[in-house]
Amino acid sequence: MKAAGSDELVDLAVQVRRLAAQVQDLADRTAIGDLIDRYLLGLDEGAFDSERARSVFTDDVELAFPPGTHHGLPGLVEFTKDFMGHWERTHHHASNYVIDLDGDRADVAWHVVALHVHPGSPPPPAPGQHFQLGGRFDGTAVRTPDGWRLRRLALRVIWTTGIGIPSIAATMARSRAADTRRDGQSAPVRAQPSKQRGAHNGQR
Repeated sequence: MKAAGSDELVDLAVQVRRLAAQVQDLADRTAIGDLIDRYLLGLDEGAFDSERARSVFTDDVELAFPPGTHHGLPGLVEFTKDFMGHWERTHHHASNYVIDLDGDRADVAWHVVALHVHPGSPPPPAPGQHFQLGGRFDGTAVRTPDGWRLRRLALRVIWTTGIGIPSIAATMARSRAADTRRDGQSAPVRAQPSKQRGAHNGQR
């Protein structure tokens, strides 16, 4: 009976440790999901100030967005205002969170659909001019003494519709061209037929 009781205590201890690990995993995933939501809500509510930035990012954060790149907390609020200031209001919708935990570090990714309303557009329910995009965020989160923070974040735009900002579109085009050259993925030049109609240039 004594040996059996000891075995039961060992099994119980194992189960408790396993349960504790599962609870920690769920708590970490929830905290990282809240981190992502807090960032996007700060953009939509016009509340991305220095305090919000410190609550979301590490001191050495690295950002790579279509309008440009930024490193570190200093100047991050101004960097954000530079591209958010083009719009009357925005609405970011995030989904399909993928959080790959590894101790005090996690690789994170999620889909985003973002609607941007142009300045001067009337308030609802009147129709207004807007620009919309769909993309994929990916980055790295780390556990800090103050909780989880994002250390790296990049946005890859997958589709757009509506009237965008010319300067941002030009930056995106230059970035895509550079990526194509770097990856060696330029399409091969095809011989043109001797007879062709119009000025079709073969671009997709």
